[in-house]
Amino acid sequence: MRASRLLIATGLLVAASVLVARQLGRFLVVSDPLPRRADAIVVMAGSPSDRTLETARLYHAGVAPRVVLTRESLPRGAAALRSRGIRLPEGHDLSRQALLGLGVPPDAIRVLGRRTASTRSEAETIARWACGNGVRRLVVVTSPSHTRRARLILRRALGSEVALTVRPAPDALFPATHWWRRRRAMKDVLGEYQKLLAFWTLERWRIRPCGGLRRRADAGSAQCFSTALRTNDASSPLACSSRTMSQPPTNSPPTNNCGMVGQLV
Repeated sequence: MRASRLLIATGLLVAASVLVARQLGRFLVVSDPLPRRADAIVVMAGSPSDRTLETARLYHAGVAPRVVLTRESLPRGAAALRSRGIRLPEGHDLSRQALLGLGVPPDAIRVLGRRTASTRSEAETIARWACGNGVRRLVVVTSPSHTRRARLILRRALGSEVALTVRPAPDALFPATHWWRRRRAMKDVLGEYQKLLAFWTLERWRIRPCGGLRRRADAGSAQCFSTALRTNDASSPLACSSRTMSQPPTNSPPTNNCGMVGQLV
């Protein structure tokens, strides 16, 4: 009798474990509905073969008129090789070559200059470009197991002004419902949950909106506030803003931008 109960309990535990494991894999994969039209499609660095396939498909479907690539940090030894005149192709070089081969025209491809070392730094680089170029809708393509964390980080970096759509690359063939059967998938899932824990407990507080961009007007307002407090001709910092905005427009740049919307830097 005890043996039968133990066997039943073991079977139930195994079944529950399988169900939980399946949910763990499925949770990592998100796929947002595509917008009718976006400003750009961003290919996140890494795994260029499957991500470029999905990106080219979206481009040819008319989702966006341009494709944006990011650059990873140089691997160890790359600088030494370059000092001897040897330049190995990087990830963005391979992605660009694949996109060209898939029919994306060269003038539709943009490579961002900043190098990135993590999903966070990549998201901030993308956010700097998006905020600095008036991007309103962005589609981001990455590997399936990376979509959940990428969306969390990108949404925090982009802010509410940029509509974000995250799409998984289906050709990556991520086995979300039986990831524990493949060593590579197991490594991806365990690594993603470790990084998600780091995001929820620490990293999310360090992500800078718009990748650290700020408006010049913010600095001018702070200066105005300080000046108003030190002088007797303004009863409040708002007086400086009022005087500046009441001045007639001129062709020369104003010396004080208090209270006015500035450019992104």
